[in-house]
Amino acid sequence: MTGTAASWLALPQPSLFVPEGGCWRPTSLSVEAGATALADEAARLQQELADLGIPSGEGSRIALRESTTRPSPEAFAIDVDDDIVIEAPTAAGAFRAARQLLHNLRAQGHVPHGRVESAPAVAERGIHLDAARKHYPADWIIALLHDAADVGVNVLQWHFSENEGFRLASDAFPEVVSPDHITREEARRIVETARSLHIDVVPSLDMPGHLGWVLNRHPELRMPAADDPDALVRSENALDITRSEAVDFARALIDDMITHFPYSTRWNLGGDEFVDFARIDDHPALAAEAVARHGSGATGFDLLTGFVNEMAAHLRRRGFTTRVWNDGMLRGSRVQLDHEVELTWWTNWHAQMRPLTDALAAGHAIVNVSDAVFYYVLGENAGYRYPTAARIWDADWHPGLFPSLPDSYPHGGKRQEVMQPYPAQLRGCSFAIWADDPDAQTPVEVAAGVRAPLRAMAERGWNGGSQLTLEEFSRLDDAVGTAVTRVASP
Repeated sequence: MTGTAASWLALPQPSLFVPEGGCWRPTSLSVEAGATALADEAARLQQELADLGIPSGEGSRIALRESTTRPSPEAFAIDVDDDIVIEAPTAAGAFRAARQLLHNLRAQGHVPHGRVESAPAVAERGIHLDAARKHYPADWIIALLHDAADVGVNVLQWHFSENEGFRLASDAFPEVVSPDHITREEARRIVETARSLHIDVVPSLDMPGHLGWVLNRHPELRMPAADDPDALVRSENALDITRSEAVDFARALIDDMITHFPYSTRWNLGGDEFVDFARIDDHPALAAEAVARHGSGATGFDLLTGFVNEMAAHLRRRGFTTRVWNDGMLRGSRVQLDHEVELTWWTNWHAQMRPLTDALAAGHAIVNVSDAVFYYVLGENAGYRYPTAARIWDADWHPGLFPSLPDSYPHGGKRQEVMQPYPAQLRGCSFAIWADDPDAQTPVEVAAGVRAPLRAMAERGWNGGSQLTLEEFSRLDDAVGTAVTRVASP
């Protein structure tokens, strides 16, 4: 993409750019922090500019200043003249602003003079990584963090446990760990890198379903298999939540994994695909235990909700807000989901799944992980196609546009959409990489495949849509390129 002095070439595009003529490209410069909280960002930017061929010196000056007037922690303003002033309320905001300068330099060799202001439409723009069914080396994950942070992604949901593998070291339960896994030292490098890049790490340990690998090592804790060869979900991959010893095991496994995540404040507990929800009555033991605990009329969904509430209370005591996938939630008749539990909303493929309006009415915070546009499923299993920027633009996707309700939904109205200004309950959006067929692509191929659609989500997630056409976005994406990744231990 060819720029002019009046072209601001950065992703995501800023909310406002007022060009003033001329451009900034010094031969040397100094970066100064106006507050201690911004010192690390000043040092980082000084080094990044040196990597682009602008060494430290007495030439131009970039000043990072704290501002209390920005509308969100990541918001920023940039004034570009012979010198540059960045105003941001936090180090994260200063980091986002610095990416804008670096993108312009990478794309066109200069930064246009003018005034830039920007603030995200939603607090979170995330990426979910299924690193359980497919082992990704630590350096690959670190490179992904750098690429994601470069375009404003600020959450990594790290899915390290699945039916096919458990990929994170455990001191308390070493028997459940897959041969290929992330060691404690590698995990430390990953979470420290994420922290330095202003990315929150959300551990993802699905339960009571999706525990097949763990339960192969602890079969005594497994749900009895349903006598149903047509079930979509195999119950033997699920924890037997009718038994206290199984629930105690789940709590202990969580406690052991918590030690990997000293800076995390949210935890995805899963709660999805525990059994085939359309055939939950095929498990009479669930209904019987639900009635015993929660009274007449309780169902397996009440038992599941009670389990999620119990684990959420435990995680809350450990300093975490709990998240779960939406498909099995809000379906009980006796037990109400803890209102502090957040819902990662991925689908409404079945008519019995509750609509988004129910979750909002109950006060739950929501993260939009729409499988319609953001599910990168290796092997394109289960009918999925690899996401593309074109499909995201064709859908005119924005953070408030969720998967549609099915035609069979009883109350009518297929489109599920939250319009701007977004309520605080809409925390954000996320891309998702799933390794259904782990050998379908190499890690290098995955990184190349997710690049454009992830950046499309980042652009539209930050701005609540985009003023760019698909063609403009694609040219800008190519021009901005990729940041130099430093993989050394932080």
